[in-house]
Amino acid sequence: MNKKRVAILGGGLSGMVTAFYLTDPAQRDKYDVTVYQLGWRLGGKCATGRNEDHHERIQEHGLHVFMGAYQNAFQMFQELYEKAPVKPFETWDKAFTKVNKLTLMDKLPNGEYVPWVINMPSMPGTPGIDIAPDIWGRMQQILEWIEEAITHTLEPAFGGPDPSKLPWWKRMLYRLINGIEHGIAHAATILIREALELIETLVYDTNQHSSHHHSMLAGLFEGLRSWISRRAAKNMHKDADVRQFWIMADLGLTSLIGGLRDGLLFDPDNNLERVNQMDYKEWLAFHGAHEETVNSATVRGLYDLIFAYPKGDWTKPGEVEAGTMFVSLMNTATYQGSMIWKFNTATGDMVMQPMYDLLIQRGAKVEFFHRVDRLVPSDDGSQIDKVEIGRQVKVPEGGYDPLRTLPSGQRVWPDRPLYDRIIDGDTLKASGADLESHWSKWKDAEKPLTLKAGEDFDEIVLAIPPAAHSIICRDLIRQKAAWRKFNSTIRTTATQSLQTWMSAREPDLGWDEPSLVGSYDITNLNSWCDITEVLNTECWPASADVHSEQIFCGPLPCPDALPPSSENEYPIREQELVDEGGQQFLDHEGHNFWKNRFGLGGPAPGVIKSIYNRANIDPSERYTLTVKNSTKHRMTASGSTYSNLYLTGDWIQNGQNLGSFEATTISGKLASHAISGYPTDIRGVDAKALAKAEYPPRPVSTPGKFVSHNGMSTFPGPISLADTTMWAFLIEADHDRMTDYCKQMFDDPSGGAVKVRPLTSLMMMTIVDIKDGRFKDAPQMGWSPERELTFWIPAVRVEDKGGREVAKHFEMVMPYLVLDNPVAIASGREIFGYQKQRGWLSVPGDEGNEAGDLTVDLFSTQTFGEATQEQRHRLLTLSHKGESDHSLLHEISDFAGAAKTLWKHMHAHKGGWHNSLAFDVELLGDLLHKRVPQLFLKQFRDVSDGERACYQAITRAMGEVTKFDAFPKLIEWDMQLEHLDSSPVAKQFGIAPEQKLHGVRLTYDMLIHPGEVIWQC
Repeated sequence: MNKKRVAILGGGLSGMVTAFYLTDPAQRDKYDVTVYQLGWRLGGKCATGRNEDHHERIQEHGLHVFMGAYQNAFQMFQELYEKAPVKPFETWDKAFTKVNKLTLMDKLPNGEYVPWVINMPSMPGTPGIDIAPDIWGRMQQILEWIEEAITHTLEPAFGGPDPSKLPWWKRMLYRLINGIEHGIAHAATILIREALELIETLVYDTNQHSSHHHSMLAGLFEGLRSWISRRAAKNMHKDADVRQFWIMADLGLTSLIGGLRDGLLFDPDNNLERVNQMDYKEWLAFHGAHEETVNSATVRGLYDLIFAYPKGDWTKPGEVEAGTMFVSLMNTATYQGSMIWKFNTATGDMVMQPMYDLLIQRGAKVEFFHRVDRLVPSDDGSQIDKVEIGRQVKVPEGGYDPLRTLPSGQRVWPDRPLYDRIIDGDTLKASGADLESHWSKWKDAEKPLTLKAGEDFDEIVLAIPPAAHSIICRDLIRQKAAWRKFNSTIRTTATQSLQTWMSAREPDLGWDEPSLVGSYDITNLNSWCDITEVLNTECWPASADVHSEQIFCGPLPCPDALPPSSENEYPIREQELVDEGGQQFLDHEGHNFWKNRFGLGGPAPGVIKSIYNRANIDPSERYTLTVKNSTKHRMTASGSTYSNLYLTGDWIQNGQNLGSFEATTISGKLASHAISGYPTDIRGVDAKALAKAEYPPRPVSTPGKFVSHNGMSTFPGPISLADTTMWAFLIEADHDRMTDYCKQMFDDPSGGAVKVRPLTSLMMMTIVDIKDGRFKDAPQMGWSPERELTFWIPAVRVEDKGGREVAKHFEMVMPYLVLDNPVAIASGREIFGYQKQRGWLSVPGDEGNEAGDLTVDLFSTQTFGEATQEQRHRLLTLSHKGESDHSLLHEISDFAGAAKTLWKHMHAHKGGWHNSLAFDVELLGDLLHKRVPQLFLKQFRDVSDGERACYQAITRAMGEVTKFDAFPKLIEWDMQLEHLDSSPVAKQFGIAPEQKLHGVRLTYDMLIHPGEVIWQC
């Protein structure tokens, strides 16, 4: 059975989860999976590195934890630890430390920040193993918590005063009104009991759910909220416990009221999009939340948790979709075990190392140092035809082994490439280049790799985040409205992290509160966590005096769009900013947490033993935001609009739609499910809806096998042309006539699917003398020489855009080719579609050609007529008149330089490009990379109806220049272009048949690669 080839672009968590499930034994070895990854490590935002210069300290991108409601992440992690051959912990549960308390920095009305400890009780069950509870059960617990607070825990604040401490006359008055007070408290209890009874009915009989019941429940919650607000008002600014209870009750009840009123609990599919037009804070205020609640530490902490600050501007209120946040909070409320599960080692070592080792064991391949540069769609928009990949370094024959082993035996990811495992790694090391940086100056060590549909892959999984899409998916964005909308709507932000290693533990430093801290919005480093647990997997000696480790994170101010890759100093500037920001935090804010060892000016000497600052600015590191009205423009795993392209990442439609381990894991599962139907158990989401084939799969049609036999003159594979001399000329022609030809050959047959236009009124004419031509895959055929005359139209494929024809791809169109090699004529016509004709050519150095002229004869009909014999006729004579130096030719050192010179010359000719054209970026990418794209109409006459084509396609071949040299002489010629009725070159294109020309002489080697079909009838 032939395996289906799946190319996964990007080795972040979601791409690896996709690979994990595609290679599961349940798939029965149906998929051949290859992951292409930039740089030396896997993980994306979860990637970590061990710094061997600092005792193998762990360097993270930021703080990562699991939440107790991460059903899919836990399930995947448990499966991974059951199957992985090597892992840092014996069992999955030993990888975590459970956290049941956290601290929010509560901003009081006077502007002071004080710790607010949030207790999160342990809940029954184990995430990933046990079925999660539903939100209705949690709703009951919220109401019971409120009832406990107002009737017992905080009863003095919500009940009446203590009568024994009142004067006699007040005791008498109290007795008179006590019944009223008791009635009011009893009224709150009645509201809670009525709500609990209604919820219990809805829990046990889902058929009872209706908008009416949800409205009734919302009314009960509104009454309860009003009662709490009135009773708490008199005490909340005098009693911190009352104030914090009131904020939590107001937030919880308002969220439930809004969810019920807006139909998010009754019919979310039909209501979520409408609610997502509002920001979460706006939505809370709309449904009656108090202003103090809306601006409280609890709400600010939610925004901080997901970096919900466009452009990283943490001084602004922030923005996140109301409906998406509500759904996330409802999911979070169903946690099992602990609310938060901290990691006991590096994120990459805990997750990505066992994942990598398991995938390799299963036969998957991971190609490190492979940078995805471009996805190229077919012209009809049906599929991805090619993926262009830059190869950053050369690796040995057996590939690159990315992991190191610590003395403890743990396999870990390094914080830099393992230079001794790279060919010429010393050069890379000496350069200091960051191969993960979009702005790196490093030049790729190997020529680009092009993956082709049907040859190298059957399916693609795009697992690279949206910040990179404007670069790698630029063709998709231009071609499809859905991609343009997605690209313009989804926003991302850079983030910042700081890690510290200190000489004392938290209590000795002066911090006695729970050390998972949020909402400290004095600075962009608004959240931090003690992660001392990971010290056990680092290698600090006793002499280093390291006893605790902390990590801080927050948004980093940044532009929406990435600076251009040429702005090489951008990472340096950003690193300087985060270094400065990290130091300012420690100097000016540290004393608020560690009062025993920090003062107003910073830490005492020797307290901080090591510091690591990180600016997460690269495309794969930026955090995807969920700004208002954006989720509806996200695509599903199979909703790319291209039949062989699947999507995965926390940026697709995944039911969570906020950046998290859970959303990323779900997305990886959905991509695998969309391709294979497995896994079937994706918890908490409608996998059928989110992974269905929204676009019809491309038709499967396998061409018949070519029947080879003796006497063949055509062979598959590349064709090499070695030791070639070319004489090249530019000739003035008629632009309209060239346009007519292009339309006749491309626009008309394809019905406008392929549109081609000449660039200028210049045509190129070349004569080449090939000394050694070979079929690379048929070495038994030997070699043969070849000479040819070619008339070229420098052209572009265009698309209509805004009333103009925009040039998208540079192409060379060849209306006439005359050559003397019968094998080259047959193979050119049959395989590619070259318009080749039989001819005879004489070049300087031939016997009898002492003048050094160039002549071409053609087997043709000179004058049409029944009595006319087809025979050899002269088509072209170029009489050599002399040579002269030209400074421009001295500047050409390589083929790219020649292409640029030609481009500038054509642009300068008579006002430049034709005024009908507008130009897209990177039009000249092929030429600058030593590639000459050639476009043909390949067709065969039908055997029964010669006026029709039995096969017709627009094809493209790429000639790769492998060796090049230009002679620094400009050669003068007299041209005589004869008229032949069967090949009226001059008449057809408006070329003056007699004129003086200047030309150049070049030498090169070229490889003609197998072509591709752009359009087929």
